[in-house]
Amino acid sequence: MSVNLASAIPSARFSALLVEGDKGVGLESTLREQGCSVRRATSRAAAQEALDTADVVVISAASFGDEDVTDLAGRAAPNAVVLVVTDNMDLAVKVAKLGASTVTSGAVELAAAQISQLLAMVELKRKVARSSSAVSVTAPSSGVVQRRSTPLPKEATPDAMEALIEAAEGLVPMHRFQRVYVDYALRRFGGNKVHTAAALGIDRRTIQRWARARAEQQQQQQAPNGQANPS
Repeated sequence: MSVNLASAIPSARFSALLVEGDKGVGLESTLREQGCSVRRATSRAAAQEALDTADVVVISAASFGDEDVTDLAGRAAPNAVVLVVTDNMDLAVKVAKLGASTVTSGAVELAAAQISQLLAMVELKRKVARSSSAVSVTAPSSGVVQRRSTPLPKEATPDAMEALIEAAEGLVPMHRFQRVYVDYALRRFGGNKVHTAAALGIDRRTIQRWARARAEQQQQQQAPNGQANPS
């Protein structure tokens, strides 16, 4: 039988899809221990049918062809967090570009740590979604929400938090991630560059230069026909 829908754990907080061969490698118990109800799929077709309901998808690549793994990872990544267990470096790079995390086969403890981090990401996304529906924050084009000397609660900046999560999951280049991260920190401090710089351990002038460049870029994007407004 291709799919086995395991009985849900009463305390399960997440839905997991485990894609592996008939002989498991211990990942099912790891998922259950971390609060997941687990659905197993032993074929590509069966896994495709179950993707829509999963919070986390774990694929043991040893039992499948590279094409099967990349197809499943690509389908799952937009709606779930994905972990691919493989010793194939080329395959690891391919699925990473699709948004999946990877771990070496046989490293069960490392896989457990990766799964824990991915589930934390799922929980964070849920918090962001709840905050987005409960809190409405409109920031001016400068990115300044309000001036405060203490951080705003995370729930007050759902849009910036979501952008930070997307950048991390998308493995964007470091310079792009840095900009998203600094923007998030600025919003947490209500636009106060001094306190933001102190919290991040960087020079205030670095943030000032970045903020000016960001404001200029936004002005160019908002100008008619993509042209900057005349000074």
